[in-house]
Amino acid sequence: MKTRRLATTGVALVAALGLGLAGCGNQTGADDPAAGGNTSAAPASSAPADALGKLTAAAQKLNEQSVRMKIDSSILNGSGVMDPTSKAGDMTMDLGGQGKIRMLIAGNDAYLKITGMEGLPEKWLHMDATKLGQSGQLNLMPEGDPGGANKMIKSVVKVEETGSGSFSGTMDYTKSVPDDKDIAALGDKAKAVPFTAKVDGEGRLTEFAIDTSVLHESLGKMTTTYSDFGTEVKVNKPPAGETEEAPEELIKAFGN
Repeated sequence: MKTRRLATTGVALVAALGLGLAGCGNQTGADDPAAGGNTSAAPASSAPADALGKLTAAAQKLNEQSVRMKIDSSILNGSGVMDPTSKAGDMTMDLGGQGKIRMLIAGNDAYLKITGMEGLPEKWLHMDATKLGQSGQLNLMPEGDPGGANKMIKSVVKVEETGSGSFSGTMDYTKSVPDDKDIAALGDKAKAVPFTAKVDGEGRLTEFAIDTSVLHESLGKMTTTYSDFGTEVKVNKPPAGETEEAPEELIKAFGN
C-alpha cells in the first residue's frame, strides 16, 4: 500500500478541515488543533477589544452545536456536517483529479475512505483518535475546544468590524501552532495572513475566508461557510468487513 502517498495527499484534507474548524490552513503542513482550555480572556493582540470580542463569541459558538460546513478553494472543495458536542462528523473532500476522501468521526474512532487514487485500499481505514494526540492532524475535535475556536482566536492579531456582522483582519499562524515546522518555514508570510468573517444575527460565525495566496500564489482564497446550526448528525460506523486498520506509518504521520 502506498502509505506515504496517502499521508501526503491527506495533508490537503487536514488543511481544509483544520481551516474549516479552526480558521487555519497551509499548503504543505499540518493543522494542529489547539489545546483545550478557557478562552474567555482575549489573546495578546492589537485588535480592538469590541471587534475581537464579537468575533471570539461567534467562534465559540462553533463549540456549542452541530453545523453544516462547506469549503471552497482552488485546491479542493468539501462539505459535510459536524457535531462537536457528540464528536460526530461526516465530511467529503473533492481533490479534483487526485480523487476524493470521505472522513467519518464517531467519538474516538476516525475512518477514511479514499476513491479515485490508484494503489490505495478500497476499504475504510480505521484510526484510533486517541493515538493521534492532542495535536494530531486528524484530532479535529479535541477536548475543551471541539469547534476549534481557541485556535482561531489565538491566531488573530488584527481585526476590525467593517459593517454589521462583517469583519476583516490578519492572522498569525505561528501563534496557533508554534511548533509546526512547515508553518515556521513560511517565515513572515505566515504572520500576516488576511481574513474576512461574517456573523449572523444570532452572533454565530457563518463565514470565514482566508487569503492563502500570501502563502503561495496557487492557493488563492479558501472560504468556509457554516449553516444549518443544530442539524441532526448521524454517523454509522462502516461494517467490519469493509474496514481495515490504518497502517502505523499513516497513524504516525497524522499524529504528529
